[in-house]
Amino acid sequence: MHLRPRPLPFVRPLPRPYPAWLSLLVFILLAVVLRWGSFFISVINHDESTYIVIADELLRGEVYLRDAIDTKPIGIFWLYALLIKLTGGSIFLLRLAASTFVALGGWLLALAAVRAGGNSVAGWTAGTVYIMMCSVYTYYGMSPNTEIFFNVFTLGAVALAVAPRTYDRDRDPFWHWPVAGLLLGVGFIIKPFVAAEALAVGLFLVYFYVRRGEYRRLFLGGLVLVGTFLLPQLVVVAYYFHHDLLSALWFYTVEVGGAYPIELPWYLRLKFMGDYLLRYAPFILLGGVARAQWKRSKSGGSWHLERFLLLQFILVTVVVLLTGKRFGHYQIQLHPVIALWVGLWVGRAWGNWRHWQRVAVGTVVLAVGIGLAHALYYAKKKDEPREIADYLAPRLSPGDTFFAINGFQIAYHLLDRPVPTPYVHSSLLFFDHHLRAFQIDEQSVARSLIDDPRVRYVVSRVDDPEADTPLARELLQHFRLAGKINETLVVWERH
Repeated sequence: MHLRPRPLPFVRPLPRPYPAWLSLLVFILLAVVLRWGSFFISVINHDESTYIVIADELLRGEVYLRDAIDTKPIGIFWLYALLIKLTGGSIFLLRLAASTFVALGGWLLALAAVRAGGNSVAGWTAGTVYIMMCSVYTYYGMSPNTEIFFNVFTLGAVALAVAPRTYDRDRDPFWHWPVAGLLLGVGFIIKPFVAAEALAVGLFLVYFYVRRGEYRRLFLGGLVLVGTFLLPQLVVVAYYFHHDLLSALWFYTVEVGGAYPIELPWYLRLKFMGDYLLRYAPFILLGGVARAQWKRSKSGGSWHLERFLLLQFILVTVVVLLTGKRFGHYQIQLHPVIALWVGLWVGRAWGNWRHWQRVAVGTVVLAVGIGLAHALYYAKKKDEPREIADYLAPRLSPGDTFFAINGFQIAYHLLDRPVPTPYVHSSLLFFDHHLRAFQIDEQSVARSLIDDPRVRYVVSRVDDPEADTPLARELLQHFRLAGKINETLVVWERH
């Protein structure tokens, strides 16, 4: 790896350090080899569809939280709007872009491992483990969720402000403070869960400078860190102030989030965490064995980074469990902690082993196998949104659109049609707890769809108990059955 600080006595770098651009390219190739089989299907997870469709609406000039509504902060939609501009909106290229973010996260982990005094084995291991952790399970990284994007920003802050200070007291440039704060702030407007990493970084820096007795630098640096962290938040507030939507920002950010708390028993929260640890037990065991091997060698070393990782793991776990929701993608936020911990101990225990070429070959073979398994898995899945798009494309006149009952929102993107309701994620209109939290008037939404002449078609499932709601019943009174897309999907046309 490039830009390597002075190694500690207990680790010896491998010969021939690789330039940074080459290691990033290798990580990108690894991520693509693992994930390419998922690039073709239109939906892996409906959250990704929501990001894409709301980003489309923003690019049409709509305003988030007025014309398009969801629970997530605006950062992820701004990011997807940029990606759509860069890729032309191709699902294939958007998945490739998401894979590049995963690879970039792995590369930053490798950089953090090296800057923390590890050798090139630690860097390669940390980055590879992270990319693999993100590329095995559908809801733990394969589906592009907010976590794989904001992890890049939090990892940048850790690699910059934490890693070099865990062992090298001479490397203390002040510019680390504002850049780290800005990175954490950008991550926060993608998802507020980044508060966990921001607190971990802040507490570590307090610990670091208090131990050195540098209170003046801590005070000034802390002010700069907090100031730059707040800059992205001020941009968001200014956006909503400009559109006279500050009250909407407060309602959807604060009130909606607290309107449907889920009281999950403590034992189910522990089960949720245990499931995560069991899923990734091979990597955790690898790190544990490496740590035991290093301890037997009685080598010296700094424990500061491991303490920081423990602090980060605890804070992220608290944030994830506080929601009471057992969504697997929430735990993607823990992937960097596990990967960096494993990489550091593997580098310390076996950094001088001469047969890493065999490990590299084995990793490539495993990655190719996983990639092919994903391709076979997704090839067997029905792609109903594409069937909807293929059916409606020749039937929709310019200016027409449709309404999909309880799902299929990516079809709006595939057909390049606007969504006729602000509630893009269809579950907001068909699940009772969402209706209560968002204070949605079903009759009003139904009437707006009926009165909108652009809505020519309605798409629904043949049998969907969740869609048997006042909204759907009133809406379909004004449409007649027009045909079947397949054995499970039907189309209704306006009278």
